[in-house]
Amino acid sequence: MNKIERANREIKVLNLFAYTGAASMAAASCHAKVVQVDASRGMTDWAKENMRLSHLENEEIHFIVDDCVKFVSREIRRGNKYDAIVMDPPSYGRGPNKEVWKFEKNIYYLTDLCMQILSDKPLFFLINSYTTGISSTVLENILKTTILKKYPGGSVSAGEVGLPIIRDNMILPCGIYGRWEEND
Repeated sequence: MNKIERANREIKVLNLFAYTGAASMAAASCHAKVVQVDASRGMTDWAKENMRLSHLENEEIHFIVDDCVKFVSREIRRGNKYDAIVMDPPSYGRGPNKEVWKFEKNIYYLTDLCMQILSDKPLFFLINSYTTGISSTVLENILKTTILKKYPGGSVSAGEVGLPIIRDNMILPCGIYGRWEEND
């Protein structure tokens, strides 16, 4: 949210695998123009309700029920660009027309596709996934070989998402995250 607010320009955000739209609402609350894509109509309806509950009806949020890979491919053909991309892909899923998504098989391809719809001055690119079948180092390497290569004026970080087990002073691994962001 801080990056969007400090940009001092109109920002377009693409939220892929958007679920209930938390990232969309955060971006819209900073007056970003948001396109939210999820394959589930039920999740998209829930996100619309979250927009109403957040009093963001006057912000520009487009809700699209579609397969994320197919949507990005069409955005490339249309020439649309985004200043920020957020995605929370599942380990495994199916699109509205039974398209199969497998994180380990598809994440590099989708990340590479997204490079074609990033603006000339992107703010950030975030990937979060509750998958344990791939390490955060692999995700970091994917970001380094795609976005950092194209936009070397930024930095990449990655790590694990986990739940603390306070009683035993341990972390239960639940997933991974990767982030590229412009250097301020």
